[in-house]
Amino acid sequence: MPVAKIHVLEGRYDEARLNRISNAVQQGLISALGIPPDDFFQIIHVLPPTQFRHTRSFLGLNYSDDLILLEITFISGRPKEKRLGLLKALNDAVVAAAKISPDDLLITLYETPGENISFGRGLAQRAHISHTEKVAS
Repeated sequence: MPVAKIHVLEGRYDEARLNRISNAVQQGLISALGIPPDDFFQIIHVLPPTQFRHTRSFLGLNYSDDLILLEITFISGRPKEKRLGLLKALNDAVVAAAKISPDDLLITLYETPGENISFGRGLAQRAHISHTEKVAS
């Protein structure tokens, strides 16, 4: 049930480039987490410069105006190795699709218990997946 939020600077990404990024994020989630292809939820925020602010360098990384902030929320329970693999898969896929520097993708993963999510009808369809159980994919 990953939900992806993609934040970019206005004027840097046209519709075609955003579509490539969107597809790359989805393919990264499919390859790294094994989610089904129809498990697709994304929000793309195109922000003006006054609302998209960041440092030019941090931790030895250099950021340009092509910086993408990518937030992924999903059900908790995957092992650390799976999450680390996801970070790498997303970076590889998005960098290639957007033709950006590997430094220009900042990813934040958020995990939440299955009982905190409703896919509709006010039901927690994944409530059986607790934070202590392992997620199959």
